[in-house]
Amino acid sequence: MASNYRLIGLIAAVGLLLAALVVWIRRPREFANPGLVQQAVQSGAANSLAEELPGAWPQWRGPRRDGQIDAGSARGLLGGKPDPMWEVPLGEGYSSPVVVDGRVITLSRSGDEEELQALDARDGSRVWRHAWPTAYTNDYGRGPRATPTVAGGMVFALGAAGRLVAVSLSDGKPVWNVELVGDISKAPPRWGFSGSPLVAGDLVVVQAGPPAGVVAFDRLTGKEVWRASSDPAGYSSPILVRCREGLQLVCLTGLRLLGLDPASGEVLWQQEWPTEFEVNAATPLLWTVPGEGGETLYAFVTSGYGRGCCLVRADKEKGGKFWNASVVYRNTRLRSHFGSPVRMGDLICGFDEQMVTALDWRTGEKRWSKRGYKKGTLLAAGDHLLLLGEDGDLALARPEEKDLRELWRLKVFGDQGPAGKKAWTMPVVAGGMVLVRDEEKLTCLRLAPGKE
Repeated sequence: MASNYRLIGLIAAVGLLLAALVVWIRRPREFANPGLVQQAVQSGAANSLAEELPGAWPQWRGPRRDGQIDAGSARGLLGGKPDPMWEVPLGEGYSSPVVVDGRVITLSRSGDEEELQALDARDGSRVWRHAWPTAYTNDYGRGPRATPTVAGGMVFALGAAGRLVAVSLSDGKPVWNVELVGDISKAPPRWGFSGSPLVAGDLVVVQAGPPAGVVAFDRLTGKEVWRASSDPAGYSSPILVRCREGLQLVCLTGLRLLGLDPASGEVLWQQEWPTEFEVNAATPLLWTVPGEGGETLYAFVTSGYGRGCCLVRADKEKGGKFWNASVVYRNTRLRSHFGSPVRMGDLICGFDEQMVTALDWRTGEKRWSKRGYKKGTLLAAGDHLLLLGEDGDLALARPEEKDLRELWRLKVFGDQGPAGKKAWTMPVVAGGMVLVRDEEKLTCLRLAPGKE
């Protein structure tokens, strides 16, 4: 009889544990601070504050890393579907091209080498090539992920296995290189080093992962200048912003959102944002709004694997150098696996897994969602969106009050679609061109004459 009671007790205990587990799994993932949401609603117009690099499209997501196409190129997109201009073999990788001084800079893998190339923007012919050996392998592709950055007559590029290189923009001759894996980082992230190098004044900043965390190198020599945190590397790219109080370097690691002093790497503020597999891939959006107590910094982050999105508010301590970060809201209405969102006025537009979605940035409420592109990437073209779907469909669409109205759609890779059946690399629009790649080739399209 006693053994039966013990068995019943054990079963009851297991049942309670299972019930607790179910409650934990189904715990609310939505949160809103009513007071902070109300302040966001009542705040003035948002001001873009990302620092700009010179050049048509010199780095990841454009001159300011914000995914905004220039006005002239946006008018060209409104002129109709772009026409084929040239196409060249490229090789493996998800690295986006950049455009500076009539050259297209690409990073890809050919055989057992990663290769950094400069192409003539007029016809795609090669101007120079710099390559290095690699043995990197991964089920989701062996090629590089990070996008090169061009600044001060130099090109900075990060390979999938962690080689950071600096070469001359004019002829591709090497200036310096650093291997992240070793004393700086224990190993590449699970899906390779993906954050694009950021040039901040005389520094080049990358996410390296433990033990170094975020690392800054001297832009001219490659000498290490500082390290910040010991977080695992996220797949997101850092961004440099200028607030009224000065410059900040904002970085989404595998565990948190960090606001750093770019001169020293000192952490000014932070907000936890852990994600399954440490896949924080989308680049944060940042802006400020004026207020009675001074300037308020807002940061919007979004991640996939069911994590969702979050609006963070940071306010500087009175008389101090540190900032206080608070969550305004978080929800699962925008879950961006790898494509970074854009801000268009009061809207934040991005990929919620396989649905293009628009949120009100002030409240986090959903305005609309639309299928038809699978997992993809997008850019803001004035008051329109340029979308590249996973199947290689390039489309221009206009966000409306409750819908997304498509103006045109083009199969960039023809009926056969992109190599590997996935076009995951963000397109580039600059210099009268639209550049789209898969894991075999780079396609250049000519913009139509712009409509005024």
